Amino acid sequence: MLLKNGTRVYKSIGFKITAWYSLSVFIILLIASGFLYYRLSHKLNKEVNHILIDESGDVLQDILDDTLTQNNLSVAIEKETSNAKYFKLSARLLDIDQNTVVCSANFFAPDLKTSERSITHAKNGKFGFDTIRIEGIESPYRLITRPVYIDNALKYYLQVGIYLKHTQKIVENLLENFAMLIPSLMIISIFCGWLISRRSLRPIKDITNATREITIFNLNKRLSIAHTGDELDKLTNTINHMLDRLENSFKRTIQFTSDASHELRTPIAALKTGIEVTLSRDRSPEEYSLLLINNLRVLERLTSMINDLLELSRTDSDANILHLKSINLSNILMELHKKFMVISKTKKITILIEAVPDIHINGDEDLLRRLFSNLLGNAVKYTLVEGQVCVSLKDGESEIIVTIEDTGIGIPETQRGKIFDRFYRVDPSRTSETGGAGLGLSICKSIVELHNGTIAVKSTINVGSTFIVHLPKNHAHP
Repeated sequence: MLLKNGTRVYKSIGFKITAWYSLSVFIILLIASGFLYYRLSHKLNKEVNHILIDESGDVLQDILDDTLTQNNLSVAIEKETSNAKYFKLSARLLDIDQNTVVCSANFFAPDLKTSERSITHAKNGKFGFDTIRIEGIESPYRLITRPVYIDNALKYYLQVGIYLKHTQKIVENLLENFAMLIPSLMIISIFCGWLISRRSLRPIKDITNATREITIFNLNKRLSIAHTGDELDKLTNTINHMLDRLENSFKRTIQFTSDASHELRTPIAALKTGIEVTLSRDRSPEEYSLLLINNLRVLERLTSMINDLLELSRTDSDANILHLKSINLSNILMELHKKFMVISKTKKITILIEAVPDIHINGDEDLLRRLFSNLLGNAVKYTLVEGQVCVSLKDGESEIIVTIEDTGIGIPETQRGKIFDRFYRVDPSRTSETGGAGLGLSICKSIVELHNGTIAVKSTINVGSTFIVHLPKNHAHP
C-alpha cells in the first residue's frame, strides 16, 4: 500500500512512530499487568497463610484442651473444620513418624506425603507451607504444617488445608479482565498513535511542500517559522540559512559569469577588430609585425586572466586543495623582496623589509607565495615614482602578522569594501596600463580564508595603503 507521495506505508515515519508508540504501550501494559498479577497473587497467598495460621491455632487449642484420645481428637478436628463459613477447611494430625493419627472427613488427600521442607520447619518450631495440586480437582490446596508440643516435647504435626478455589477465581477474573482490556487499549493506542504522528508530521509536510516550490527563480523565498522553539523550528531555521547561502552563492555565480564574460569579450573583440582591419587591405611587414605584437599582449592578458579564473575556481571548490607543511615564511618574503627589487628600479621605488625573525607556519607554500606576490605587485604597481614600499613580519603567540605598506595613490573610503570583489578595479582607466583584471585581491582573500586567516586594508588618498594579513601558525584541515 502506498501513500500519496509514493512512499510505502510501512516505510513512512508516521507508521514507524505509531508502531513504536504502540509497542511501548503494549510493553508497559504487559509489565503493569504482570506486576499487578504478581502483587495480587502474593497478597492472596499471604492472606491465606494468615488464615491458616489462625485456623490451625484454633484447632490446636481444642486439641490441647481435650483429653487426647483419638475419638476426642477426631471430634475436635471435625468441629473446627465444619465451622468454617467462607473457606473449605480440612485437617489431619500426624505423629512424629508422619503417620495419620486422626483426619477430618473432608481432608483432600489422606495418603498425602508431607514435604521434607515443611517437616524440617515444623521440627524447628516454625510453620511450613505447601501448595498441593490433586489430580482431577480444578483448584489447588494451601496446606500448613505446624508442630504440636505436649509437655514441651514434639508430639504431633498438625496440618490444616484450605481449598483455593475462591482465591484462584479472583486471579482468573483479573487475567480475564487483562485479556479484554489489553487488546482494547492496544487498539486505542494504535489509533491515538496514528493521530499523534500525523499531527506531529504535518509541519514536515508543510516544509516539504514549501521547499518544493523554491526554484532558482524565487531563491529569495523562505519557509515560515512557527516560533514553537522545538526541533522543527530548528530545522526550518537551518533550511532558511541554507537557502541564504544558496542565494548568495547563486548571485555570486551569476555576477562572476557576467563579469568574466564582459572581461573576456573586450580583448577578444580587440583581437577580432585588429585582425579584420589589417586584413581589409594589403599591409606592410611592419604593420603585420605590429599587429602580432599587439595581439600577443592581448593574449598574454587573456592567459593571465584565465589563469586567475582557474585559481579562483580551484580555491572556491574545496579547502582540501591545500598542501600543508611547515614552511619558513621569512624566507618567502625575502625571496619576493629580491624579485620585486628588480621590477621596482624602473620606477625608482624603494622596497624596505624589516629584519624578520626565522618564523615557520603550517600552510601551503605555493599559495602563500602567490598571496604575498600579488600584494607586493599591487603595492609596486600603484606606488608613484620614487615612492616606497615597506614589508614587516611580526610573530604573535598563535598567529603571524604580515604588513605591506606603500606610498601609492590610495583607495577611496567608499571603495575599500569592494576591492576584494572579483573584477572590481578602483580605477578602470588604468587597466590597459597595469594589465590587471581585478582578480588579484580576490585571489588573495580566498587564499587567506583557506588558511583560516583574515586580510584587511587601511588607506588614505594620495598617502598610501596598508594591507594587514593575519595567519594562524598551526592551521590544519577542517
